[in-house]
Amino acid sequence: MHPTLTTILISFIVLTPLLGGGALYLLRKSSIGLKERLITVSTLIPLIITAFLYGPLRRGEELQKTFDLLPPLGLSYRVDILGFYMLLLFVFFGFVVSIYAQQYMKGDKKADRFFACMLLALGGCYGVALAGDFFTFYLFFEFMSLMFFVLVIHHQTEASLKAGLKFLFMTITAGVALFLSAVIILRETGSLALGQGGLVTEASPLALLAFCGFMVAFGTKAALVPLHFWMPDAYARAPLPAAVISSAIMLKTGAYGMLRVFGDVYGFSFLAGAGWAQPLIYLASLSILLGSAIALVQDDLIRRLAYSGIAQVGYIILGISLLQEAAVAGAVYHIMAHAFMKGTLFLCAGAVIRGMGTRKISEMKGAGHQMPGVMLCFSAAALTAVGMPPFNVFISKWYLSLGALEEGMPVLVGVLLVSSFLNAAYYLPIAIQAFFGVPAGHGDGQEEEEAFRQTAAARGEGQGDFKAGSWKTALPILILTIGCGAFGLLAVNWPLEIVKAGVKAFF
Repeated sequence: MHPTLTTILISFIVLTPLLGGGALYLLRKSSIGLKERLITVSTLIPLIITAFLYGPLRRGEELQKTFDLLPPLGLSYRVDILGFYMLLLFVFFGFVVSIYAQQYMKGDKKADRFFACMLLALGGCYGVALAGDFFTFYLFFEFMSLMFFVLVIHHQTEASLKAGLKFLFMTITAGVALFLSAVIILRETGSLALGQGGLVTEASPLALLAFCGFMVAFGTKAALVPLHFWMPDAYARAPLPAAVISSAIMLKTGAYGMLRVFGDVYGFSFLAGAGWAQPLIYLASLSILLGSAIALVQDDLIRRLAYSGIAQVGYIILGISLLQEAAVAGAVYHIMAHAFMKGTLFLCAGAVIRGMGTRKISEMKGAGHQMPGVMLCFSAAALTAVGMPPFNVFISKWYLSLGALEEGMPVLVGVLLVSSFLNAAYYLPIAIQAFFGVPAGHGDGQEEEEAFRQTAAARGEGQGDFKAGSWKTALPILILTIGCGAFGLLAVNWPLEIVKAGVKAFF
Protein backbone atom coordinates (compact mmCIF):
# COMPACT_ATOMS: atom_id res chain seq x y z
CA MET A 1 0.00 0.00 0.00
CA HIS A 2 1.36 3.44 -0.97
CA PRO A 3 2.47 5.50 2.10
CA THR A 4 0.32 8.50 1.07
CA LEU A 5 -2.75 6.29 0.78
CA THR A 6 -1.98 4.73 4.16
CA THR A 7 -1.76 8.21 5.70
CA ILE A 8 -5.14 9.20 4.30
CA LEU A 9 -6.78 5.95 5.40
CA ILE A 10 -5.45 6.21 8.96
CA SER A 11 -6.81 9.75 9.19
CA PHE A 12 -10.27 8.44 8.34
CA ILE A 13 -10.24 6.10 11.33
CA VAL A 14 -10.87 9.20 13.44
CA LEU A 15 -12.57 11.39 10.85
CA THR A 16 -15.29 8.88 9.92
CA PRO A 17 -17.06 8.76 13.32
CA LEU A 18 -16.51 12.51 13.80
CA LEU A 19 -18.09 13.30 10.44
CA GLY A 20 -20.77 10.68 11.05
CA GLY A 21 -21.69 12.23 14.39
CA GLY A 22 -22.02 15.67 12.85
CA ALA A 23 -24.01 14.38 9.88
CA LEU A 24 -26.33 12.40 12.13
CA TYR A 25 -27.24 15.52 14.08
CA LEU A 26 -27.91 17.44 10.87
CA LEU A 27 -30.04 14.58 9.50
CA ARG A 28 -32.05 14.05 12.68
CA LYS A 29 -35.33 14.60 10.78
CA SER A 30 -34.47 11.92 8.20
CA SER A 31 -35.80 8.36 8.19
CA ILE A 32 -34.74 5.96 10.92
CA GLY A 33 -33.33 3.56 8.33
CA LEU A 34 -31.02 6.21 6.87
CA LYS A 35 -29.75 7.18 10.30
CA GLU A 36 -29.13 3.57 11.29
CA ARG A 37 -27.14 2.97 8.11
CA LEU A 38 -25.10 6.09 8.83
CA ILE A 39 -24.31 4.85 12.35
CA THR A 40 -23.30 1.43 11.05
CA VAL A 41 -21.08 2.81 8.28
CA SER A 42 -19.46 5.32 10.66
CA THR A 43 -18.31 2.49 12.93
CA LEU A 44 -17.64 -0.17 10.29
CA ILE A 45 -15.21 1.88 8.16
CA PRO A 46 -12.71 2.43 11.03
CA LEU A 47 -12.80 -1.32 11.75
CA ILE A 48 -12.04 -2.21 8.13
CA ILE A 49 -9.22 0.33 7.83
CA THR A 50 -7.66 -0.81 11.11
CA ALA A 51 -7.68 -4.45 9.98
CA PHE A 52 -5.70 -3.45 6.86
CA LEU A 53 -2.97 -1.87 9.03
CA TYR A 54 -1.79 -5.23 10.36
CA GLY A 55 -0.02 -6.10 7.09
CA PRO A 56 2.18 -2.95 6.97
CA LEU A 57 2.98 -3.34 10.67
CA ARG A 58 4.12 -6.93 10.18
CA ARG A 59 6.36 -5.77 7.33
CA GLY A 60 7.93 -3.22 9.66
CA GLU A 61 6.61 -0.15 7.85
CA GLU A 62 6.64 3.14 9.77
CA LEU A 63 3.10 4.36 10.29
CA GLN A 64 3.34 7.88 11.64
CA LYS A 65 2.53 11.38 10.50
CA THR A 66 2.54 14.90 11.94
CA PHE A 67 0.03 17.45 10.69
CA ASP A 68 0.79 21.16 10.77
CA LEU A 69 -2.20 21.98 12.95
CA LEU A 70 -2.29 23.69 16.35
CA PRO A 71 1.34 24.91 16.25
CA PRO A 72 3.95 24.71 17.59
CA LEU A 73 3.42 21.03 18.51
CA GLY A 74 0.95 19.98 15.80
CA LEU A 75 -1.22 16.86 15.69
CA SER A 76 0.50 13.55 15.16
CA TYR A 77 -0.40 9.90 14.95
CA ARG A 78 1.77 6.84 15.30
CA VAL A 79 0.78 3.19 15.01
CA ASP A 80 3.01 0.56 16.59
CA ILE A 81 1.99 -2.99 17.50
CA LEU A 82 0.69 -1.96 20.93
CA GLY A 83 -1.26 0.98 19.54
CA PHE A 84 -2.69 -1.30 16.85
CA TYR A 85 -3.85 -3.75 19.54
CA MET A 86 -5.67 -1.00 21.41
CA LEU A 87 -7.08 0.57 18.26
CA LEU A 88 -8.39 -2.76 16.97
CA LEU A 89 -10.07 -3.36 20.31
CA PHE A 90 -11.67 0.10 20.29
CA VAL A 91 -12.98 0.00 16.72
CA PHE A 92 -14.28 -3.55 17.12
CA PHE A 93 -16.27 -2.73 20.23
CA GLY A 94 -17.40 0.57 18.76
CA PHE A 95 -18.97 -1.31 15.85
CA VAL A 96 -20.52 -4.12 17.90
CA VAL A 97 -21.99 -1.84 20.56
CA SER A 98 -23.39 0.54 17.93
CA ILE A 99 -25.41 -2.34 16.44
CA TYR A 100 -26.80 -3.25 19.85
CA ALA A 101 -27.52 0.38 20.72
CA GLN A 102 -29.66 0.87 17.63
CA GLN A 103 -32.15 -1.64 19.03
CA TYR A 104 -31.77 -0.58 22.66
CA MET A 105 -32.42 3.12 22.01
CA LYS A 106 -35.53 2.60 19.85
CA GLY A 107 -38.39 4.70 21.14
CA ASP A 108 -36.06 7.22 22.83
CA LYS A 109 -37.02 10.68 21.59
CA LYS A 110 -33.48 11.95 22.10
CA ALA A 111 -31.78 9.00 20.38
CA ASP A 112 -30.35 11.19 17.60
CA ARG A 113 -28.43 13.30 20.09
CA PHE A 114 -27.26 10.16 21.87
CA PHE A 115 -25.86 8.55 18.72
CA ALA A 116 -24.28 11.79 17.53
CA CYS A 117 -22.40 12.16 20.82
CA MET A 118 -21.61 8.46 20.91
CA LEU A 119 -19.93 8.65 17.51
CA LEU A 120 -18.01 11.76 18.55
CA ALA A 121 -16.88 10.02 21.75
CA LEU A 122 -15.73 7.01 19.72
CA GLY A 123 -13.75 9.31 17.43
CA GLY A 124 -12.02 10.69 20.51
CA CYS A 125 -11.22 7.17 21.75
CA TYR A 126 -9.74 6.20 18.38
CA GLY A 127 -7.65 9.38 18.42
CA VAL A 128 -6.22 8.42 21.81
CA ALA A 129 -5.10 5.02 20.47
CA LEU A 130 -3.55 6.66 17.39
CA ALA A 131 -1.84 9.56 19.20
CA GLY A 132 1.83 9.97 18.35
CA ASP A 133 2.57 12.32 21.26
CA PHE A 134 1.01 13.34 24.53
CA PHE A 135 -0.27 16.64 23.16
CA THR A 136 -2.44 14.82 20.62
CA PHE A 137 -3.34 12.30 23.31
CA TYR A 138 -4.47 15.10 25.62
CA LEU A 139 -6.72 16.74 23.00
CA PHE A 140 -8.55 13.54 22.09
CA PHE A 141 -8.68 12.40 25.72
CA GLU A 142 -10.46 15.59 26.78
CA PHE A 143 -12.79 15.59 23.77
CA MET A 144 -13.79 11.99 24.44
CA SER A 145 -14.56 12.79 28.08
CA LEU A 146 -16.72 15.81 27.26
CA MET A 147 -18.80 13.77 24.82
CA PHE A 148 -19.30 11.07 27.45
CA PHE A 149 -20.57 13.74 29.86
CA VAL A 150 -23.43 14.44 27.42
CA LEU A 151 -24.18 10.71 27.32
CA VAL A 152 -24.31 10.49 31.13
CA ILE A 153 -26.90 13.30 31.39
CA HIS A 154 -28.89 11.99 28.41
CA HIS A 155 -32.09 11.32 30.37
CA GLN A 156 -31.95 14.82 31.88
CA THR A 157 -33.30 13.68 35.24
CA GLU A 158 -32.09 15.17 38.50
CA ALA A 159 -30.15 11.99 39.29
CA SER A 160 -28.49 11.86 35.85
CA LEU A 161 -27.52 15.53 36.08
CA LYS A 162 -25.91 14.94 39.49
CA ALA A 163 -24.03 11.93 38.14
CA GLY A 164 -22.96 13.94 35.10
CA LEU A 165 -21.68 16.86 37.18
CA LYS A 166 -19.71 14.48 39.37
CA PHE A 167 -18.14 12.96 36.26
CA LEU A 168 -17.49 16.41 34.78
CA PHE A 169 -15.73 17.58 37.94
CA MET A 170 -13.50 14.50 37.90
CA THR A 171 -12.86 14.93 34.17
CA ILE A 172 -11.75 18.54 34.63
CA THR A 173 -9.47 17.50 37.49
CA ALA A 174 -7.96 14.75 35.36
CA GLY A 175 -7.54 17.12 32.42
CA VAL A 176 -5.73 19.73 34.49
CA ALA A 177 -3.42 17.05 35.94
CA LEU A 178 -2.66 15.65 32.48
CA PHE A 179 -2.00 19.10 31.02
CA LEU A 180 0.33 20.04 33.90
CA SER A 181 2.25 16.79 33.57
CA ALA A 182 2.63 17.17 29.80
CA VAL A 183 3.96 20.72 30.20
CA ILE A 184 6.51 19.58 32.78
CA ILE A 185 7.73 16.71 30.60
CA LEU A 186 8.03 19.03 27.59
CA ARG A 187 10.07 21.49 29.66
CA GLU A 188 12.28 18.79 31.18
CA THR A 189 12.91 16.69 28.07
CA GLY A 190 11.97 18.89 25.10
CA SER A 191 9.67 16.20 23.71
CA LEU A 192 6.24 14.62 24.18
CA ALA A 193 6.73 11.92 21.53
CA LEU A 194 5.58 8.36 22.14
CA GLY A 195 7.62 5.37 21.11
CA GLN A 196 11.01 7.01 21.70
CA GLY A 197 11.90 5.08 24.84
CA GLY A 198 12.07 6.71 28.26
CA LEU A 199 12.16 10.48 27.84
CA VAL A 200 12.96 11.12 31.51
CA THR A 201 16.47 9.98 32.44
CA GLU A 202 17.03 11.66 35.81
CA ALA A 203 14.86 11.74 38.91
CA SER A 204 13.85 15.24 39.97
CA PRO A 205 11.03 16.85 41.97
CA LEU A 206 9.41 18.10 38.74
CA ALA A 207 9.62 14.66 37.13
CA LEU A 208 7.98 13.15 40.22
CA LEU A 209 5.27 15.83 40.19
CA ALA A 210 4.57 15.04 36.54
CA PHE A 211 4.39 11.32 37.34
CA CYS A 212 1.85 12.00 40.11
CA GLY A 213 -0.16 14.17 37.73
CA PHE A 214 -0.23 11.40 35.12
CA MET A 215 -1.40 8.92 37.74
CA VAL A 216 -4.22 11.24 38.85
CA ALA A 217 -5.32 11.82 35.25
CA PHE A 218 -5.27 8.21 34.11
CA GLY A 219 -6.21 6.78 37.49
CA THR A 220 -9.37 8.88 37.38
CA LYS A 221 -10.31 7.63 33.92
CA ALA A 222 -9.52 4.03 34.91
CA ALA A 223 -11.57 4.40 38.14
CA LEU A 224 -8.63 3.54 40.39
CA VAL A 225 -9.47 3.81 44.10
CA PRO A 226 -9.78 6.50 45.53
CA LEU A 227 -10.55 8.24 42.20
CA HIS A 228 -13.38 5.86 41.34
CA PHE A 229 -16.47 7.46 42.84
CA TRP A 230 -17.77 8.95 39.56
CA MET A 231 -18.21 5.56 37.94
CA PRO A 232 -21.12 3.75 39.68
CA ASP A 233 -23.47 6.74 39.43
CA ALA A 234 -22.47 7.50 35.84
CA TYR A 235 -23.11 3.92 34.74
CA ALA A 236 -26.37 3.69 36.65
CA ARG A 237 -27.79 6.93 35.20
CA ALA A 238 -26.50 6.86 31.62
CA PRO A 239 -28.23 4.82 28.90
CA LEU A 240 -26.82 1.31 29.04
CA PRO A 241 -24.98 1.48 25.68
CA ALA A 242 -23.04 4.47 27.04
CA ALA A 243 -21.98 2.40 30.05
CA VAL A 244 -20.79 -0.35 27.69
CA ILE A 245 -18.77 2.16 25.63
CA SER A 246 -17.16 3.46 28.81
CA SER A 247 -16.43 0.02 30.27
CA ALA A 248 -15.12 -1.62 27.10
CA ILE A 249 -13.29 1.39 25.62
CA MET A 250 -13.07 4.58 27.67
CA LEU A 251 -11.80 2.99 30.88
CA LYS A 252 -9.09 1.38 28.77
CA THR A 253 -7.85 4.77 27.56
CA GLY A 254 -6.87 5.44 31.16
CA ALA A 255 -5.00 2.14 31.40
CA TYR A 256 -3.41 2.72 27.99
CA GLY A 257 -2.30 6.21 28.99
CA MET A 258 -0.72 4.81 32.13
CA LEU A 259 1.06 2.14 30.10
CA ARG A 260 2.46 4.77 27.74
CA VAL A 261 3.63 6.90 30.66
CA PHE A 262 5.44 3.93 32.20
CA GLY A 263 6.97 2.70 28.96
CA ASP A 264 7.50 5.82 26.82
CA VAL A 265 7.83 8.77 29.20
CA TYR A 266 9.78 7.25 32.09
CA GLY A 267 10.72 3.72 31.10
CA PHE A 268 10.16 0.63 33.23
CA SER A 269 13.79 0.34 34.28
CA PHE A 270 13.88 3.98 35.41
CA LEU A 271 10.70 3.55 37.49
CA ALA A 272 12.04 0.34 39.02
CA GLY A 273 15.08 2.25 40.21
CA ALA A 274 13.13 5.29 41.40
CA GLY A 275 10.49 3.25 43.25
CA TRP A 276 7.71 5.63 42.23
CA ALA A 277 5.32 2.88 41.09
CA GLN A 278 5.25 1.08 44.45
CA PRO A 279 2.21 2.95 45.88
CA LEU A 280 0.19 1.99 42.80
CA ILE A 281 0.57 -1.69 43.68
CA TYR A 282 -1.24 -1.05 46.95
CA LEU A 283 -3.91 1.17 45.36
CA ALA A 284 -4.54 -1.42 42.64
CA SER A 285 -4.83 -4.18 45.25
CA LEU A 286 -7.24 -2.01 47.22
CA SER A 287 -9.28 -1.41 44.05
CA ILE A 288 -9.48 -5.16 43.41
CA LEU A 289 -10.65 -6.03 46.91
CA LEU A 290 -12.82 -3.00 47.64
CA GLY A 291 -14.54 -3.04 44.26
CA SER A 292 -15.32 -6.73 44.61
CA ALA A 293 -16.57 -6.37 48.19
CA ILE A 294 -18.92 -3.48 47.37
CA ALA A 295 -20.18 -5.25 44.24
CA LEU A 296 -21.19 -8.17 46.45
CA VAL A 297 -23.84 -6.13 48.31
CA GLN A 298 -25.36 -4.32 45.30
CA ASP A 299 -28.91 -5.31 44.32
CA ASP A 300 -28.94 -2.99 41.31
CA LEU A 301 -27.43 -5.03 38.46
CA ILE A 302 -25.75 -2.06 36.74
CA ARG A 303 -24.14 -0.85 39.95
CA ARG A 304 -22.88 -4.37 40.63
CA LEU A 305 -21.29 -4.41 37.18
CA ALA A 306 -19.82 -0.95 37.79
CA TYR A 307 -18.14 -1.88 41.08
CA SER A 308 -16.94 -5.11 39.52
CA GLY A 309 -15.34 -2.98 36.79
CA ILE A 310 -13.37 -1.07 39.43
CA ALA A 311 -11.93 -4.37 40.63
CA GLN A 312 -11.22 -5.68 37.13
CA VAL A 313 -9.38 -2.55 35.99
CA GLY A 314 -7.40 -2.89 39.21
CA TYR A 315 -5.86 -6.02 37.68
CA ILE A 316 -4.56 -3.94 34.78
CA ILE A 317 -3.04 -1.26 37.00
CA LEU A 318 -1.52 -3.92 39.26
CA GLY A 319 0.19 -5.66 36.34
CA ILE A 320 1.61 -2.43 34.93
CA SER A 321 2.83 -1.32 38.37
CA LEU A 322 4.78 -4.54 38.95
CA LEU A 323 7.22 -3.38 36.20
CA GLN A 324 7.81 -6.99 35.18
CA GLU A 325 7.38 -8.28 31.62
CA ALA A 326 5.01 -11.18 32.31
CA ALA A 327 2.85 -9.05 34.61
CA VAL A 328 2.64 -6.21 32.09
CA ALA A 329 1.71 -8.73 29.37
CA GLY A 330 -1.03 -10.06 31.65
CA ALA A 331 -2.26 -6.53 32.29
CA VAL A 332 -2.41 -5.63 28.59
CA TYR A 333 -4.10 -8.93 27.74
CA HIS A 334 -6.63 -8.25 30.52
CA ILE A 335 -7.61 -5.04 28.73
CA MET A 336 -9.10 -7.26 26.02
CA ALA A 337 -10.31 -9.95 28.43
CA HIS A 338 -12.22 -7.44 30.52
CA ALA A 339 -13.72 -5.77 27.47
CA PHE A 340 -15.21 -9.02 26.16
CA MET A 341 -16.34 -10.23 29.57
CA LYS A 342 -17.85 -6.98 30.82
CA GLY A 343 -19.25 -6.14 27.38
CA THR A 344 -21.14 -9.44 27.38
CA LEU A 345 -22.44 -8.88 30.91
CA PHE A 346 -23.65 -5.36 30.12
CA LEU A 347 -25.37 -6.34 26.88
CA CYS A 348 -27.08 -9.26 28.61
CA ALA A 349 -28.06 -6.97 31.48
CA GLY A 350 -29.63 -4.53 29.02
CA ALA A 351 -31.68 -7.32 27.44
CA VAL A 352 -32.89 -8.53 30.85
CA ILE A 353 -33.66 -5.03 32.12
CA ARG A 354 -35.67 -4.10 29.05
CA GLY A 355 -37.26 -7.52 28.80
CA MET A 356 -38.29 -7.87 32.47
CA GLY A 357 -38.60 -4.20 33.38
CA THR A 358 -36.38 -4.32 36.47
CA ARG A 359 -32.76 -3.71 37.39
CA LYS A 360 -32.97 -5.43 40.78
CA ILE A 361 -31.13 -8.72 40.95
CA SER A 362 -33.59 -9.95 43.58
CA GLU A 363 -36.41 -9.58 41.03
CA MET A 364 -34.69 -11.55 38.26
CA LYS A 365 -35.60 -15.05 39.46
CA GLY A 366 -36.61 -17.16 36.53
CA ALA A 367 -35.00 -14.85 33.96
CA GLY A 368 -33.41 -17.91 32.38
CA HIS A 369 -36.86 -19.30 31.57
CA GLN A 370 -37.90 -16.11 29.79
CA MET A 371 -34.55 -15.39 28.11
CA PRO A 372 -32.54 -18.65 28.12
CA GLY A 373 -30.07 -17.59 25.42
CA VAL A 374 -29.30 -14.27 27.08
CA MET A 375 -28.79 -15.84 30.49
CA LEU A 376 -26.59 -18.62 29.08
CA CYS A 377 -24.34 -15.93 27.62
CA PHE A 378 -24.43 -14.07 30.95
CA SER A 379 -23.40 -17.28 32.73
CA ALA A 380 -20.48 -17.82 30.34
CA ALA A 381 -19.28 -14.27 30.97
CA ALA A 382 -19.68 -14.82 34.73
CA LEU A 383 -17.40 -17.88 34.52
CA THR A 384 -14.97 -15.73 32.55
CA ALA A 385 -14.90 -13.15 35.35
CA VAL A 386 -14.16 -15.86 37.91
CA GLY A 387 -11.13 -16.90 35.87
CA MET A 388 -12.14 -20.36 34.71
CA PRO A 389 -10.04 -21.84 31.90
CA PRO A 390 -10.03 -21.54 28.90
CA PHE A 391 -11.64 -18.09 29.19
CA ASN A 392 -9.53 -14.97 28.64
CA VAL A 393 -9.43 -13.80 32.26
CA PHE A 394 -7.77 -17.07 33.30
CA ILE A 395 -4.91 -16.29 30.90
CA SER A 396 -4.47 -12.72 32.13
CA LYS A 397 -4.57 -13.83 35.79
CA TRP A 398 -2.01 -16.52 35.01
CA TYR A 399 0.47 -14.00 33.67
CA LEU A 400 -0.26 -11.55 36.48
CA SER A 401 0.44 -14.30 39.01
CA LEU A 402 3.68 -15.24 37.26
CA GLY A 403 4.78 -11.63 37.38
CA ALA A 404 3.90 -11.28 41.06
CA LEU A 405 5.87 -14.42 41.94
CA GLU A 406 8.79 -13.25 39.82
CA GLU A 407 8.85 -10.01 41.83
CA GLY A 408 8.71 -11.92 45.13
CA MET A 409 5.16 -10.81 45.99
CA PRO A 410 3.14 -14.02 46.49
CA VAL A 411 0.61 -12.09 48.57
CA LEU A 412 -0.63 -10.54 45.32
CA VAL A 413 -1.50 -14.00 44.04
CA GLY A 414 -3.65 -14.28 47.16
CA VAL A 415 -5.34 -10.98 46.25
CA LEU A 416 -6.18 -12.39 42.81
CA LEU A 417 -7.55 -15.60 44.33
CA VAL A 418 -9.72 -13.73 46.83
CA SER A 419 -11.02 -11.60 43.99
CA SER A 420 -11.90 -14.75 42.03
CA PHE A 421 -13.92 -16.08 44.96
CA LEU A 422 -15.72 -12.74 45.29
CA ASN A 423 -16.45 -12.72 41.55
CA ALA A 424 -18.02 -16.13 41.94
CA ALA A 425 -20.01 -14.91 44.95
CA TYR A 426 -21.62 -11.96 43.18
CA TYR A 427 -22.01 -13.31 39.61
CA LEU A 428 -22.84 -17.00 39.85
CA PRO A 429 -25.91 -16.61 42.12
CA ILE A 430 -27.46 -14.39 39.41
CA ALA A 431 -27.09 -17.22 36.89
CA ILE A 432 -28.26 -19.87 39.36
CA GLN A 433 -31.44 -18.05 40.36
CA ALA A 434 -32.13 -17.23 36.73
CA PHE A 435 -32.46 -20.92 35.86
CA PHE A 436 -33.43 -22.49 39.17
CA GLY A 437 -35.35 -19.68 40.88
CA VAL A 438 -39.14 -19.60 40.81
CA PRO A 439 -40.19 -17.47 37.80
CA ALA A 440 -42.20 -14.34 38.59
CA GLY A 441 -45.92 -15.00 38.41
CA HIS A 442 -45.68 -18.61 39.63
CA GLY A 443 -46.84 -19.76 43.04
CA ASP A 444 -45.51 -17.59 45.85
CA GLY A 445 -44.16 -15.05 43.38
CA GLN A 446 -47.60 -13.77 42.31
CA GLU A 447 -47.47 -10.66 44.53
CA GLU A 448 -43.92 -9.91 43.39
CA GLU A 449 -45.09 -10.14 39.78
CA GLU A 450 -47.79 -7.53 40.38
CA ALA A 451 -45.28 -5.22 42.07
CA PHE A 452 -42.91 -5.77 39.17
CA ARG A 453 -45.53 -4.71 36.62
CA GLN A 454 -46.30 -1.54 38.55
CA THR A 455 -42.60 -0.70 38.95
CA ALA A 456 -41.87 -1.32 35.27
CA ALA A 457 -44.76 0.92 34.24
CA ALA A 458 -43.52 3.70 36.52
CA ARG A 459 -40.01 3.45 35.09
CA GLY A 460 -41.17 3.29 31.52
CA GLU A 461 -39.35 -0.01 31.11
CA GLY A 462 -40.56 -3.43 30.03
CA GLN A 463 -40.73 -4.82 26.51
CA GLY A 464 -41.61 -1.60 24.67
CA ASP A 465 -39.72 -1.42 21.38
CA PHE A 466 -36.89 -3.61 22.68
CA LYS A 467 -36.90 -7.24 21.54
CA ALA A 468 -34.31 -9.57 22.98
CA GLY A 469 -34.86 -11.82 19.94
CA SER A 470 -33.84 -9.10 17.49
CA TRP A 471 -30.61 -9.87 15.62
CA LYS A 472 -29.31 -6.45 16.63
CA THR A 473 -29.54 -7.64 20.22
CA ALA A 474 -28.69 -11.31 19.85
CA LEU A 475 -25.75 -11.08 17.45
CA PRO A 476 -23.63 -8.60 19.47
CA ILE A 477 -24.22 -10.66 22.62
CA LEU A 478 -23.24 -13.86 20.84
CA ILE A 479 -20.12 -12.34 19.28
CA LEU A 480 -18.84 -11.00 22.60
CA THR A 481 -19.64 -14.27 24.39
CA ILE A 482 -17.62 -16.24 21.84
CA GLY A 483 -14.80 -13.73 22.27
CA CYS A 484 -14.67 -14.47 26.01
CA GLY A 485 -13.04 -17.85 25.39
CA ALA A 486 -12.37 -18.49 21.72
CA PHE A 487 -8.74 -17.29 21.77
CA GLY A 488 -7.80 -19.72 24.53
CA LEU A 489 -8.96 -22.64 22.38
CA LEU A 490 -6.84 -21.73 19.36
CA ALA A 491 -3.49 -23.39 18.64
CA VAL A 492 -1.96 -19.90 18.64
CA ASN A 493 -3.55 -17.21 20.80
CA TRP A 494 -2.85 -14.36 18.38
CA PRO A 495 -4.00 -11.51 20.68
CA LEU A 496 -1.59 -12.82 23.31
CA GLU A 497 1.21 -12.98 20.74
CA ILE A 498 0.52 -9.36 19.73
CA VAL A 499 0.55 -8.34 23.39
CA LYS A 500 3.85 -10.08 24.05
CA ALA A 501 5.45 -8.43 21.02
CA GLY A 502 4.17 -5.00 22.07
CA VAL A 503 5.26 -5.34 25.69
CA LYS A 504 8.69 -6.73 24.78
CA ALA A 505 9.58 -3.40 23.18
CA PHE A 506 9.50 -1.80 26.65
CA PHE A 507 11.98 -4.23 28.22
